[in-house]
Amino acid sequence: MANRNRPCVRRARPRRRPPALGLALFLLAIAAPAQGDEPLTRLPAPPEPVLEYGARLFVRDTLSRIAAAGGDVWRHERSLDQARVFTRFERGIVRLAVEVELSGDDAELKDTAIQLAPNRYVELEAGRFKAPMSMLWLESKWRLPPTERGILSELRQDDRALPFGGLRGDGIRLELRPRVALDPRLTAAVVQNPASSAPAPLDPADDVTQDAFARLEVEPTSFLRAAASFALFGTTRQAGDIASYQHVPLGGLEARLATRHLRLWLEGFVGTSFFYQADGSSSGAFVAARALVAPRLRTGGGIERLEPFAGASVLDPTGDVSGDRVAEIVAGASLAFRDDWRLQLDVAHRAAEGSAAPLADSTLIRLQLGARFAGTVGR
Repeated sequence: MANRNRPCVRRARPRRRPPALGLALFLLAIAAPAQGDEPLTRLPAPPEPVLEYGARLFVRDTLSRIAAAGGDVWRHERSLDQARVFTRFERGIVRLAVEVELSGDDAELKDTAIQLAPNRYVELEAGRFKAPMSMLWLESKWRLPPTERGILSELRQDDRALPFGGLRGDGIRLELRPRVALDPRLTAAVVQNPASSAPAPLDPADDVTQDAFARLEVEPTSFLRAAASFALFGTTRQAGDIASYQHVPLGGLEARLATRHLRLWLEGFVGTSFFYQADGSSSGAFVAARALVAPRLRTGGGIERLEPFAGASVLDPTGDVSGDRVAEIVAGASLAFRDDWRLQLDVAHRAAEGSAAPLADSTLIRLQLGARFAGTVGR
């Protein structure tokens, strides 16, 4: 029989945690990173900004002979051919570029644009840039054997450079670089036409106020690049008559060969003529071409390279008029010192076929000294 006088002992029940507290502890346990691991919410560090800056300067002495009715005229001129400062800023996919050229008391914006490169296949640019036509034009002056690109880059029409010779404009450019055979680069650009802001401007409701460019460049081998380019160029078919404004088509084929010992450029352009004739009208088709060849001689003693060069340019403004063709041949040598200094001597002869040509016969002897400096911050 049980002893009724024995005290009754109750066992203590384990205390239950509230369900909400247990759930919270569980979530904290699985979310907490292991020792040495990075938190899941930490974002990658932003790329370091890179700033490039520099300037270049060309000083030139020119001795020129110009054919005149009373006989040849010789003239000597010393000039500051070009003084340019630039800066480029890059961070992530964004690049900013500003180039300013100083001449006398004036300053002119050159390539000034914003570039977006989300990956290595696509590049978008907006601002002021070179028209995507002609490898010689797209190449920097400092990287060319001679710093002059010839008469095709000096002629003007309506106070504007030729579309394949030296045209810059405000616009938008898209470049695609697919990783396929031949390493192609496809470029499309729309550039504002200066006629849109002329004293008697175009009517945007009726006229297209932009020039259009398309370009395909490929690399068949590691030392050869070739390109085909096309443009719709807005111009007045009659000088000074804005009502005659229309777009004319033109195209070009280009090639560049670059090896250790030789560089070569070949370019040809053809299209509907936009060059004015004696009566101020334009008609027919034009043909233009230029070539440049430069052996590269390696030297020592602080001289990076000695580069003799020879080139030729020709322009027939229209097939409807005879006696308007102009041509130029040039020869010289460039001496480069550590890529910071260069000395150039060249002789150029320009021949005009007749009185209707846009240039007169002339001979130029040029001695030019160039210097540049550049620096980088953040790389």
